[in-house]
Amino acid sequence: MLAVMEPRLWDGEVGETFRQVFRAEVPMLPQREPMFNVIHIPTNNFTQVFETHRHIFKIELDQSLESPTIEITRDVYSYPQLVVTVKGPDVEEINRILNDNKEGFYDRYLQVEYIRLQNAYRRMIQRTSYDVVKQTFGLEMIIPEGYYPVVEGEDFVWLRKSATNEEFDQAVMIWSMDYTDPEVDFDPDVIWDRRDSITERYIPGQFPGTYMATYRGEPLELRPEFREVTLNDKYAVEMRGLWRVQGDFMGGPFVTYTFVDEKRGRLIMVDGWVFAPKYDKRDYMRQVEGIIWSSRFPHPEEEERPDEPEGIEGEPEVEIEGELEIEEGPE
Repeated sequence: MLAVMEPRLWDGEVGETFRQVFRAEVPMLPQREPMFNVIHIPTNNFTQVFETHRHIFKIELDQSLESPTIEITRDVYSYPQLVVTVKGPDVEEINRILNDNKEGFYDRYLQVEYIRLQNAYRRMIQRTSYDVVKQTFGLEMIIPEGYYPVVEGEDFVWLRKSATNEEFDQAVMIWSMDYTDPEVDFDPDVIWDRRDSITERYIPGQFPGTYMATYRGEPLELRPEFREVTLNDKYAVEMRGLWRVQGDFMGGPFVTYTFVDEKRGRLIMVDGWVFAPKYDKRDYMRQVEGIIWSSRFPHPEEEERPDEPEGIEGEPEVEIEGELEIEEGPE
């Protein structure tokens, strides 16, 4: 991420707040990694050579303003790209905007990252895996080369990408069941229990009697985190946490999204995880998340077309809409 602001801002309270916000730890990774790699560019040095960067955040101090403003623009200099410009009348207001809207900033920049990944994946669709997911769940998903079905069932698919000569796995797991009651099906404890039940049944460890599980009990900070999101116009519950192998010494990060296929009356759970003990995991997880965030049910008119992955040609349908709200500070 490029942080474009005057050196006096970067070296002062605004820069400190900016670093705290955008270099904050990614939640639920086994080691510390920042949300973004931040590079400061003085305003006067922001020239054409930097304009094609996909994540740009500009900050301006303008004492003539009565209140702060946030401008969010897409694809200004390149595609995909997000440019956020925050202007404030004083340091306190700029710091407040950064802190109050940080989650919204994270989500918007990550959506641009997912679009970038999906553009790359469209050039190398793994057709077998795409067909398996489409036929089993009616779900279109941009799955790149390297991901192959490991387990296929009536309501379950496990896709896996493995390295040949080292310990490394990326995986996507999808399962479904009848949708009965939103109070139950979107309950965090139910989602958590269902994941552990599925992985115990389908995801074995290296040795007999071992299987994938999540952390329960102490310490509490290892338990999964939950939040509500909108996944391609679908209400979803995100569960993010750390997995381990019961009876072995393997583990890593995972994320699960639970949403409804209204047409079929089915609850869909899409899960991704990484095993990479020798490497940082943030970027590997985002590669998996890029696959998951491509999940979509085709529109009725699309079902009449030849069965081709949507968007192999042209731009993706994912868009970032709306503006962040500016919350007024205390008087």
